[in-house]
Amino acid sequence: MNLQLASVWLERQHAGFSDLHHFATQLRDAAAASGRESAALLLLAERAAAFCERHEGAAVSTSVVDEFIAELRKDTLTLKHASEASDTAFLEALNAFATGLAPTMVV
Repeated sequence: MNLQLASVWLERQHAGFSDLHHFATQLRDAAAASGRESAALLLLAERAAAFCERHEGAAVSTSVVDEFIAELRKDTLTLKHASEASDTAFLEALNAFATGLAPTMVV
């Protein structure tokens, strides 16, 4: 998995929590073997896992999950396009994404 494949996976309109858990695992596994994109893959994995954990055991409407997938798709595409543009653009996008995650990752 890389940012390109992650963006393709996220093109789906619907996914369940088990799908998101599996996606996060794939991202983590890919990050171990990935060079340049490893931090982005790990951050995306953590975001997906945090969403699942936050809503675990609760009834969540499909629209909430669909909205999350749409947001994650947007973030993944931003990272992918920045990665394709330049190292500087990629680092800036990665830092912006990580900064945006910080408040949501605090338990």
